[in-house]
Amino acid sequence: MLATTKQARADAVWSGTPGTDPSKTRAARARSQPKTARVKPIIVRQVPQFVEPQLCTLVDRPPQNPGWAHEVKFDGYRAQLHVQHGRAVIRTRTGLDWTDRFAAIARDANALPDCVIDGEVVALDQRGLPSFAALQAALSEEKSEDLVFFAFDLLFEGREDLRTLPLMERKARLEKLLAAGGVGNRIRYVAHLESNAEAVLSSARKMGLEGIVSKRLDAPYRSGRSGSWTKAKCRAGQEVVLGGWTTEHGTLRSLLAGVHRDGRLVYVGRIGTGYGRAVVKALLPRLQKLTREKSPFAGDNAPPKERNVRWLKPTLVADIEFAGWTGSGMIREAAFKALREDKDASDIVAEMPTQTPPSATIKRGHAKVSAASAGPSVMGVSISNPDKALWPDAGDDRPVTKLDLARYYESVGEWMLPHLTGRPCSLVRAPDGVGGEQFFQRHAMAGMSKLFDTVKVRGDSAVYLQIDRVEALAAVAQIGGLELHPWNCTPNDPEVAGRLVFDLDPAPDVKFAAVIAAAHEIRDRLKAVGLVSFCKTTGGKGLHVVTPLTGKNAVTWPVAKNFAHLICAQMAQDSPTSYLDTMSKSRRAGRIFLDYLRNDRTSTAVAVLSPRARLGATVSMPLAWKDVKPGLAPQAFTVRTAPRLLGRTNAWKDYAGGARSLAAAIVKITRASGERRA
Repeated sequence: MLATTKQARADAVWSGTPGTDPSKTRAARARSQPKTARVKPIIVRQVPQFVEPQLCTLVDRPPQNPGWAHEVKFDGYRAQLHVQHGRAVIRTRTGLDWTDRFAAIARDANALPDCVIDGEVVALDQRGLPSFAALQAALSEEKSEDLVFFAFDLLFEGREDLRTLPLMERKARLEKLLAAGGVGNRIRYVAHLESNAEAVLSSARKMGLEGIVSKRLDAPYRSGRSGSWTKAKCRAGQEVVLGGWTTEHGTLRSLLAGVHRDGRLVYVGRIGTGYGRAVVKALLPRLQKLTREKSPFAGDNAPPKERNVRWLKPTLVADIEFAGWTGSGMIREAAFKALREDKDASDIVAEMPTQTPPSATIKRGHAKVSAASAGPSVMGVSISNPDKALWPDAGDDRPVTKLDLARYYESVGEWMLPHLTGRPCSLVRAPDGVGGEQFFQRHAMAGMSKLFDTVKVRGDSAVYLQIDRVEALAAVAQIGGLELHPWNCTPNDPEVAGRLVFDLDPAPDVKFAAVIAAAHEIRDRLKAVGLVSFCKTTGGKGLHVVTPLTGKNAVTWPVAKNFAHLICAQMAQDSPTSYLDTMSKSRRAGRIFLDYLRNDRTSTAVAVLSPRARLGATVSMPLAWKDVKPGLAPQAFTVRTAPRLLGRTNAWKDYAGGARSLAAAIVKITRASGERRA
């Protein structure tokens, strides 16, 4: 069960044990909760019409310490229910009056005594799980009868302002108020768990829920975002039948997916990402062999035949990861993971999650956990020696463990993946942490995880590693991979430049303000020849300026390197006391080395958001240009702070759209260079 209108035990979010004595449950809960000083409610003259809601801070994992309550993260509309003198008003999180849109809930709430309740309006699907698509449909059709208000906090009761009370007391009063109110099934109390947070999140993931919200039981209600409420999100996966594929420039662009419904193969959408060079090489022959003239899809939503669409005999089964199902039964943001050789295509249906049985549910007090969740696992990868410290701290006097690293990669993996996919990637490994031995690994090794892809490049008999799926990042953490260094080529084509990286490396006596000024100067010079650039910290004392290149009129590496050198040489020529474009140690003092050498075929640069194998657990943080200014502190971006800060910035938002032709830029800079000489 997700919630209830009756008084509920603290473990009643997903399941309950029949026959449990409520008094014993409450007694156990009271013993486990933190002791806080007794706080009394404040009596107010007038209840405000609207209270700014408390918001959650996105975290990479839920808090593990005792004293936290874990609730379902609902996929709906946040709402505030005000009842005064038998009349209910429902406002949105911004204070808009949506009482008419949630009319059925408001009618039921009229029976409540005067109060202000924080909650979420949700539509439930046939399985009793939140469905945002169903909610949107209900609102567009002005049908509120099937909507549910999930109540999770009580802010006012009568003229008593309860916000200063600890959450555990506010929830107890809310539970009692709703139980006595006789409001029916449209207004439900949200119960919670106080058990192992990881197991709760795992259970939520298996059920297909959006995630969990964790709240400090001893905390008051604070408007705005604070650390006492956090949220952790889930991921989803599905097996599909391949019924077609599309091509672009002679290679694989996307796969057309389907599942069986009512004995027919119905189309559920396209799989648009996840195709590394090795994947394409292995997959294309099988697709070509199974290509046929007739579409295998049936039903009204079967895709039409387009010029670049080829149909398949529906025998291949693929495993995908995706963001969820739309209301019309289509997959969202799907990425290819692998073919499933052990599955019969005729058995593939949409796998709608079922509720976790009681035997697999965590119970507070005796912490019953399924065997699968007994050990730490991140994105399906078991993490051995999870408590091994890889960094002494991240500027917070707390060791950063191997499990912390895996969870960091999980939290930023989707952001990183477009900058890694399709490119050979080297690793800096430190299995015993930054204080132990470190080594730079370019090639795949025997016994490595199958989550890694591999790629062969011209001139090297050994295969290179490649990271084409987010789960591979957890495998990186498992082997002590602290840094990621991808090639800068075009995805799936190592011979062609896909981006340029200008590494601004200051001498020890150069102030960081000068590095900031140098980054802006490179940006201006690139803009003058038609290129768009982006900035990131290096995780050290410098900055990287990155410019994405389009595959159209692509150039080879020697040409790209010469262009990058020309930009740097002109800067050094114009300001010889500030910059140099050679690695001469004798001339470094007081200058910034403009390192263009990253722009060569087999050269690498640390990936955006990659941690660094150095003290402080810093990362290479993407920056908005407006933030590249005096006062910027690169050491503030660590494996602990970056996920939270990433959610607050639009840095690199238009990176893909910023790709420009290097060939056109070369024409412009060549013309400008000629004018300089003249």
